[in-house]
Amino acid sequence: MAGNENLWIIDSTLRDGEQAPGVIFSRKEKLRLAGLLDDVGVDEIEAGTPAMGEETIGTIRRIVRLGLVARILVWSRALRKDIDLAARTDADAIHIAFPLSDIQLSAMGKEWDWIKENVPAMVEYASRYFRYVSVGAQDASRCGNQRLADFMGMVVGTNACRLRIADTVGFLTPVATMDMIHTIRGFCPSLDIDFHAHNDLGMATANSVTAWQSGAKSISVTVNGLGERAGNASLEEFLMAVSLHGGVSKYNISKLYSLCRYVSEISGRPIPPGKAVCGQMAFSHESGIHAKATCKNPLAFQLYNGEEVGRETFNTLFGTHSGTGALKYLLEQHHIFVCDTVISLLKREICRLSRERHATLSPSEVLRVHGHLFGEYRCKS
Repeated sequence: MAGNENLWIIDSTLRDGEQAPGVIFSRKEKLRLAGLLDDVGVDEIEAGTPAMGEETIGTIRRIVRLGLVARILVWSRALRKDIDLAARTDADAIHIAFPLSDIQLSAMGKEWDWIKENVPAMVEYASRYFRYVSVGAQDASRCGNQRLADFMGMVVGTNACRLRIADTVGFLTPVATMDMIHTIRGFCPSLDIDFHAHNDLGMATANSVTAWQSGAKSISVTVNGLGERAGNASLEEFLMAVSLHGGVSKYNISKLYSLCRYVSEISGRPIPPGKAVCGQMAFSHESGIHAKATCKNPLAFQLYNGEEVGRETFNTLFGTHSGTGALKYLLEQHHIFVCDTVISLLKREICRLSRERHATLSPSEVLRVHGHLFGEYRCKS
């Protein structure tokens, strides 16, 4: 398994995240987002694609001028004109993507001979302007082992600092990811490997964790998994996974919840209630056994304390599955001490309201129901 310090996180929310259909960030939002990513401690920010035009170039220049700790990377096609535009951003690093699979080469009107000619030429050209050059194996998961090996041989012979393995259409599984990274590490042990996953089969984060555990040092992610189609590997999910399973502690996970909420707001993409880490229900409990145990120790039915990511420790909701233990605990927290008869009547009313509304009741709603039923009534338990 990779070590604590052997991890470099590249956040691509400003590039791949904004490529999600209908997502448009303003310059002000991009600058704030870059700062929030830096607060979390991501190592590198993929700030955009300069070939999109003067507005994008100007925004990236402003991000560079923020003086963030994170390295600023720009994304480029394998074209000299794109690299020339990228050089105007003053970014530290550039990523140059090459399509490898037959289906993508054909769709882009390219052939394998074009790859062989342009890998060394584009890396050499980019090295004139950038201190750090990353090369991308686009659609690596569908190009075949021999072609990927041939491509790696080309990259190793250049001044490239890093090779990005892109699962561009989310084809891989964790086992296939492990096999691929082990093979690549065996072929070019000295080259930094970056893994970039998409979520078309719902496995982007799992594949990214597996890639890191298998020897890929750099991992590309986006906040909330925002990205094209089904999205990318999720920054917050990946960070919590490597924190708990890999002993990684260099990132500020306490900022994750506020970061996720901000990206949801500016992207116009609501966070699903059951989404890991940042979903509304990620730390909520209704079941009687779960809720009662959680009141005693939040980790009884939670992997970690919600406060670690900057949100509530846990949240008890009340409905048809609620038991008396959590209900008594809520009332006693508000200095309301009642007998079992009152608890039973209150529980019955909560169940009725929950069924009627097809929804749970919040703690404040339960307290209002108690007040409506019993007023200031108290009796010894």
